[in-house]
Amino acid sequence: MSEDGPPRLRKPGNNTKKKDSTSKLGKASADIKEKIGSLKLKNGENSFSGKVNSLQSKINNDDKQGNGGPTRLRVPHTESTDKLNSNNLKKIIPKILGKKSILGIIGIIILIILVVTTAMWVMGDHKTVTNQSNNATNQMNNLKNHFDNGNISFDYPEGWNITNVTDQASLIVTVTDDENNSFSVFREDLLTQNFTYRVASWRSNILAKGMIYYEGDLTIDNTTAYELEANYKPNDKVFTTRGIAFQKNNSAYFVIFVFDKPLLDYKNEMDTVINSFHVNG
Repeated sequence: MSEDGPPRLRKPGNNTKKKDSTSKLGKASADIKEKIGSLKLKNGENSFSGKVNSLQSKINNDDKQGNGGPTRLRVPHTESTDKLNSNNLKKIIPKILGKKSILGIIGIIILIILVVTTAMWVMGDHKTVTNQSNNATNQMNNLKNHFDNGNISFDYPEGWNITNVTDQASLIVTVTDDENNSFSVFREDLLTQNFTYRVASWRSNILAKGMIYYEGDLTIDNTTAYELEANYKPNDKVFTTRGIAFQKNNSAYFVIFVFDKPLLDYKNEMDTVINSFHVNG
């Protein structure tokens, strides 16, 4: 009974229902307390606090392994930097070294090609210089052993010397090997004189002091010439002689060889003169 007021009256029959509901509520409350108590008593992987603690310890471990920083995300299908720096680097280095080796070999080959090319160029240039020097020497020798006065030109044997004689109007030049072996070139204007008659007169002069043992013709400067071979004795000594006469530009030209030896000994020297003889104009 309450001290503040009179007691409350209740209706008949309500007491039974209240007890029933009270008893049911008390039973439900007891069940809830029992379940909560069982949750507090359970430990390990099945308890809620255990799971929270486990998750927290895992995070702490990850932080220690990650040097205290946040976990880095990576793009899918890519490898981490650690794997690239350690494992893949071992695979990449041999490939890089292999490429460098190939590049080195290629560089050596190119260097060898350059060296060989330079050597060949130097040798070729040396040969060119040598050939040019030889050509220049030959040209100098040809110029040295060549006569040209503007009217006639010819080559003469090496070592022979040119002697100009002015005491005879018809004599152009004399080329000597020594005092007993030489050849001379004469030129005479025919004017109205017949070339055949002039050759006949020349032939008569030789027969007066010698003997002709061969007569014939040959080609000189693209012209048919008269040729004779004879023994000639102007004084006490006998010489062999070979004379060639031809006509060009209304002039008669005479090329006369005189030797103290047989003509056959000077065949090459005579051929040098005859094959190169040319009348200008």
